[in-house]
Amino acid sequence: MEELLRQILFKLDNMEKGFLAFQEETRQRFTEIDERFARIDERFAQIDERFARIDECFAQMNERFVQIDGRLAEMSGQMGSLTTRVEALEGRVDEMNKRISQLEQEMGEVKARLDRVEAELAEVKETLHRVETQLVDDVQLWLRKIHEKDPWATFCPPPRDENPPFLPIMKNRRKQFNRTLCLMVA
Repeated sequence: MEELLRQILFKLDNMEKGFLAFQEETRQRFTEIDERFARIDERFAQIDERFARIDECFAQMNERFVQIDGRLAEMSGQMGSLTTRVEALEGRVDEMNKRISQLEQEMGEVKARLDRVEAELAEVKETLHRVETQLVDDVQLWLRKIHEKDPWATFCPPPRDENPPFLPIMKNRRKQFNRTLCLMVA
């Protein structure tokens, strides 16, 4: 039994040695794991710092987005007023286009009237020219008759032709008529 006890004791010693070796190995591994966790904690601290900086950047970006949203809201308000003004201007342009169309139509009517008036004026001028010519001829005829009856005819001989020397030929019959009348009055 002693032997059995020795064997049990030997086995227990071996188990204890194995357990102690296992315990030592486990402690070493836990130490390594603790070191790894310490490094991981450092990395997490670095990551937390980076996230803190990222959070600051996001906060700044959010502020900028708020400013941009404000500006966009202002611009949309301005765009709304611009749209209203543009629509009003388009309405005015449409009115002006209608008015221009009316004016063009009236202008065409005025041109047609003017053409008719010019045609009538040409007829009147032609008639007036004939009347002036006839009047000049009649006045000259009367002047001849007056000179024939006038005792003073010796001083001023009667006209021999249609345009006597005291009535120079004028390009404008009206001037000639006026000149004739002036000589008659004088």
